[in-house]
Amino acid sequence: MNLFEHNIRKELLSQSPLSTRMRPKKMKDFLGQEHLMKQGEILINLIKNKTIPSMIFWGPPGTGKTTLAQLIAEEVGMNFRSMSAVSAGLSDIRKISDEVINNRTRANNNKTILFLDEIHRFSKSQQDTLLPLVENGVIVLIGATTENPGFSIINPLISRVKIFRFTPHSSDSIKSLINKALSDKEISISIEKIILNDDVLDLIINGSNGDARKALDTLELSIMSTISKKNEKKIEAPTVKILLENQNIYDKNSSNHYNNISAFIKSIRGSDPNAAIYYLARMLKNGEDPVFIARRLIISASEDVGLANPNAMIIANAAFDAVSKIGMPEARIPLANATIYLALCDKSNSSYKAINSALSEVTNNPITEVPLHLINAVTDLDKEFGAGKGYEYDHNSKEGFIRQNNFPKNLSNKRFYAPKDLGTEKRLKEKFEQLWKDT
Repeated sequence: MNLFEHNIRKELLSQSPLSTRMRPKKMKDFLGQEHLMKQGEILINLIKNKTIPSMIFWGPPGTGKTTLAQLIAEEVGMNFRSMSAVSAGLSDIRKISDEVINNRTRANNNKTILFLDEIHRFSKSQQDTLLPLVENGVIVLIGATTENPGFSIINPLISRVKIFRFTPHSSDSIKSLINKALSDKEISISIEKIILNDDVLDLIINGSNGDARKALDTLELSIMSTISKKNEKKIEAPTVKILLENQNIYDKNSSNHYNNISAFIKSIRGSDPNAAIYYLARMLKNGEDPVFIARRLIISASEDVGLANPNAMIIANAAFDAVSKIGMPEARIPLANATIYLALCDKSNSSYKAINSALSEVTNNPITEVPLHLINAVTDLDKEFGAGKGYEYDHNSKEGFIRQNNFPKNLSNKRFYAPKDLGTEKRLKEKFEQLWKDT
């Protein structure tokens, strides 16, 4: 790079968002992900030994995935190429692989890291094209994703990479970054004096949810949108709140969607109405489809409450019906009613376990004859073959029950249902054990 190119690059960088200008230039300045970067951990050892395998960095936005990939390339002396799976296609992959192969045959024998941001956006066929490049050592792939690789990355590619999990920045990390941005003269965040009281600083930290990019860009936008008075800019809480709200992205096709509904259902299962109502509010505030939430309540009523309280299904269905009819914002009320009711119900997953166990049995032993005494004798030929023979009509007995084996011969009264001693199911359990004791 000549002096002219260096100056142009420096000028462009000065116009970049604060989060970009704050990216560290040396590995020692990288902040966060201590579980990956402390002495003795696999990733830090790989960097020290300069033996970089293909990897996937998985974690929330703003946790340093892109920055660390760049720093690794710098630290170990590898070429660095970057592209986003949102805009890149097969032709871009082929172009880079051709360039890398050409360079390797010339003087520059350094390996190349291909950083593929949002790798989960690549289709299966696009991911397939990466396999020979990784396997043959044409590139060292570092993919970044916010999505669970187990769902979004094809198995052949997963088997060829090492996955490292990134976690949100701690409050202390975010605070350190903000203080550095305000005090570092090279970054020149503002020519005016910036006043940032502790309560507003905490608002930025808490509102960023561990996303350093969000925290720094919120700080910069707050400064840019504040009027200077006597060469001072005092950042106010209302400004920060508005900016944080505008950045609150909830993608219904991403892990945000699945993580929140998972937390919602597990809070109901855990009989925690406060946590459940919190996640309900969080989803509704961010535009989640209330009908989707109502469907999940029906599933929870079946799977988690079950026979411990059969009324839960009635309540969940009523909520679904109400939500379908009235829509938002009023739909929040029946959803809240059903959420709290389900959370406080006795819980039993006995029916859920029973059907799964039975399905497993049917899968493993698919060919079993229905006992003849349970088959209706519709024709004379049926009777000739013994259909219906030996069947006893339960209503003919005084108790309304006649114990008889209704299983195919090779199963013989196998137990799939194990009732729990809770709520309504406690009475069902007593009835079950009375009827089928000693079987």
